[in-house]
Amino acid sequence: MTVKQLLMATRNHTKYLLFRPIFRQHGFEVITLEDIQTDGVPIAETGETPAENALAKARGYHSWQYPWVFGDDAGLKIDALNGEPGLEARRWGGRFTDDVSDQTWLSYLMDRMKGVPPERRTASFFAAWVIIAPEGSEYVRDVKFPFRIATEQIRPISPGSPISAVIIGPEKDIEARSKEIAREFERWGILAELLESLPE
Repeated sequence: MTVKQLLMATRNHTKYLLFRPIFRQHGFEVITLEDIQTDGVPIAETGETPAENALAKARGYHSWQYPWVFGDDAGLKIDALNGEPGLEARRWGGRFTDDVSDQTWLSYLMDRMKGVPPERRTASFFAAWVIIAPEGSEYVRDVKFPFRIATEQIRPISPGSPISAVIIGPEKDIEARSKEIAREFERWGILAELLESLPE
């Protein structure tokens, strides 16, 4: 099998760990923005939905040099906080800058959740995945992953994903989340469909 290269339009190491197994299983060598030369100007994420932002990121890096590109964007809705932080999860709707530390973000979350009982600590990721194939066709998948937030930190923070330290039940570590994502990719079926259509 010829190894194909896929560019993930992200610098987030946690995302790389989450998605790499899925793409590798389909014969892709996976690289991220950390592995390539860019002009240093990030793609503007001004969309009103995860799909709009994921498309912008994928389109921004799709080229003859990077014919397979994957872009994603996700928001976070916490039910007890009336849906905060929303689409700008890292920036918490503008409260923080992109370079906010994981610990600062997590401490703010836990402070806001003080006194919320376990049964009301429900939340969900709402995300969009985009794959752009070599000829430029675009494929979009909207997904949602519900979970609950612990009353205290239950594991070390996965760099770039402070919420990972308080996601509970069942296991929600990187390996478990990657398997969850893999099941959703299997339901989507687009990778297998695209690869089957490629000429020998």
